[in-house]
Amino acid sequence: MVRLTDQQCEFEQLRPYLMGLAYRMLGSRADAEDAVQETWLRWQKQSNAPDNNKAWLTRVCSNICIDALRRLKRERLSYEGPWLPEPVNRASSTVDTPEQSQEVLTESLQLAYMLLLERLTPTERAALLLHDVFGYDFNEVADILQTNTATARQHASRARKHLKASKTRFDAPVQELEKLGAQLHAALSNGDIDGIVSYLADDVELWSDGGGKALAARNVISGPESVAAFLHGIFRKKPLGFQRRPGLANGKPAVLLFDENGQLDAILTITCNELGQIGHVLAHRNPDKLILAQKEARLI
Repeated sequence: MVRLTDQQCEFEQLRPYLMGLAYRMLGSRADAEDAVQETWLRWQKQSNAPDNNKAWLTRVCSNICIDALRRLKRERLSYEGPWLPEPVNRASSTVDTPEQSQEVLTESLQLAYMLLLERLTPTERAALLLHDVFGYDFNEVADILQTNTATARQHASRARKHLKASKTRFDAPVQELEKLGAQLHAALSNGDIDGIVSYLADDVELWSDGGGKALAARNVISGPESVAAFLHGIFRKKPLGFQRRPGLANGKPAVLLFDENGQLDAILTITCNELGQIGHVLAHRNPDKLILAQKEARLI
């Protein structure tokens, strides 16, 4: 049996926290794991022990993520079709941060929230997450981002303005989303186009992420009539043997769609606005983003 050093033990204790930060920064588990591993390698190379290990690791991991996000933003510009953050099961400890409040964790992990974070600059995203989600004061955020306190505040302020421009309710209770989802499914089952439209917000958007590897809409579909027609067309063409099961995606209700061979074909999630209408329909179909969910689906 290999005995872990004290340094390894401490890092493993902090790994879920670092994964929580890196995943929210990058929107991808694989990229988050790479960032955390790079953080560990840099810690190993430190000749002098930091005064505060967690603070040092947070600073290093944050800046690794900022550099990675700049590269990823360029790569995502050439992504085929709409890009969505990789879905994960909220119960997974690898993106959990138990010391934070459950409410803050759940809201910041939602797919629609993370999708909005994509509109921010890497530095704005880091400042917002570090202060609003992970509870660092602006003096600490400034130290992590290697800037001054006033600039750190400005980064977070600009980020909040972007988020507030959205009417999405990140605090929507699970029961409300489940009810909306059931109503939408009933309307789809009955082929009731008008019924589908009635549950959709005027500015509803449907994002379908196939990544060029699965059939999906190549552009974001906007407007209740267009979204309703697209959903109705997909539902009507559903082949025999297709199955759906309830599940979780980033802490919120989701519908898992399986093909006739039992392979996970899609994950569907919705958000609601301040009027209780569906504001987003997010459809994950890229098989690369469904691999982990396929494994976790066996446990749901």
